[in-house]
Amino acid sequence: MFRKTTLAVSVLLAVSAQPALATNGMLMEGYGPISTGMGGAASALDVGTSGMANNPATLTMMEDGDQKVEVALGNLRPDVSVQVPTPGGVVSSTSGGDSYLMPAAGYVRKQGKVSYGVGVLSQGGMGTEFAADTPLGAAAGGGARSELGIGAVIFPVAYEVNDNLSVGGTVDYVWGGLDMKMGMPIAAAGANPAAPGTFADFSQGQQVLGSASGTLVQGLGTMVAPAAMTSTAAAFDFSNDDDFSGKTTGAGVSGSLGATYKVNPKLTVGGSYRMKTAMDDFTGDGNMKLVNLATGATDVSIPGKYTIKDFQFPATTTVGAAYKLTDKTTVAADVSRIGWSDTMKDFNLNFTADNGAAADISMKQNWDDQTVVKLGVAHDVDENLTVRGGVNLANNPVPDAYLNPLFPAIVENHVTGGLTYGVGKMSKVSASLAYAPEVEQTNTNTNVAASHSQTNVQVMYSFDF
Repeated sequence: MFRKTTLAVSVLLAVSAQPALATNGMLMEGYGPISTGMGGAASALDVGTSGMANNPATLTMMEDGDQKVEVALGNLRPDVSVQVPTPGGVVSSTSGGDSYLMPAAGYVRKQGKVSYGVGVLSQGGMGTEFAADTPLGAAAGGGARSELGIGAVIFPVAYEVNDNLSVGGTVDYVWGGLDMKMGMPIAAAGANPAAPGTFADFSQGQQVLGSASGTLVQGLGTMVAPAAMTSTAAAFDFSNDDDFSGKTTGAGVSGSLGATYKVNPKLTVGGSYRMKTAMDDFTGDGNMKLVNLATGATDVSIPGKYTIKDFQFPATTTVGAAYKLTDKTTVAADVSRIGWSDTMKDFNLNFTADNGAAADISMKQNWDDQTVVKLGVAHDVDENLTVRGGVNLANNPVPDAYLNPLFPAIVENHVTGGLTYGVGKMSKVSASLAYAPEVEQTNTNTNVAASHSQTNVQVMYSFDF
């Protein structure tokens, strides 16, 4: 995809799209350790080159003639477990997806009244991984997993209209990758074979969680004997071991607009609008399998091509302010509105077998829009050291009725802290730590439950020249 770039940039672009169990739904709670250390507040603050991912107008807060290069590394550490009802009782499983590295880099120069640059970062994602000996892993035929990563190359330009007003915008190249290994029992034992959560519910039952259609779905009756319906799972399998790309991939564009206004020497207000992405359908090879739930063996494996239809990241609107309490202490507050209801109504998947048979699957999501309040404070201890603290307060966008244990993006509130330390005249090191306490949720249709907490560590090196 990036044949004309240097090897170093190619590797960075690929790695920064690695999956992550993001914190405000599928989005990161903050971009860069300066913002994250203050709960994600960034609309009216100088947060370095990561301002291009927050409010690009803040890039004019640099001095004329200054240039800044920053390289960052994040480590997101989710702790996810699920509880699945089985005929033998509830079985608890812990996700093995517990550490995700997220590098980022940016360059910005201010020349006169104009600031411009380029950056690359991970916008967010989600993912879990369950072993073959767990209920989810057995239904998928050797382990269940989901890994979604969305990355962006951002080209910002900001203009200082006057001493008080600045405006800015970005053009973003966005790409993503998705792996998934997920199985569903074809039918439930007992009086209700089309119980919610089974493939029968999707194809012929109440369709509580979604729908399934197509010639391949209709042909399941010829591949599975009626007596074996309750002991067989239908599994979608498109997954690889590549740390840099998912099995299905797509790309497109996005962008943002922002502004800041200095009300007086102490108070600055700002706002930004990040557009909904416009990515192509994700496509890639894979298999649809029929799995024997008693043995875990794959009875039938059908090769073909997967298409994830119209998967997008949402538009986000943010307003905020920063106020200098003293020469050394600044407080900041942002409020963001994330439009999940526009992009996470359904998850639509098509599988077309090599022989032409097809299955169209639509999984209901019906996520709620999310309001996020970000509060932070920064204090200059001395000329070299700045310390920060904050909170990030959000509602859970995932409805109880449609919670999927492979996509439990349910965490809500975070406590954050961080610091910046000067190393010489031109270099600084910044770091942040964010912790989200455990949130528990149960799907009211399937009684499958999930719990999710996480820790996010970011470290950044800044070079000003």
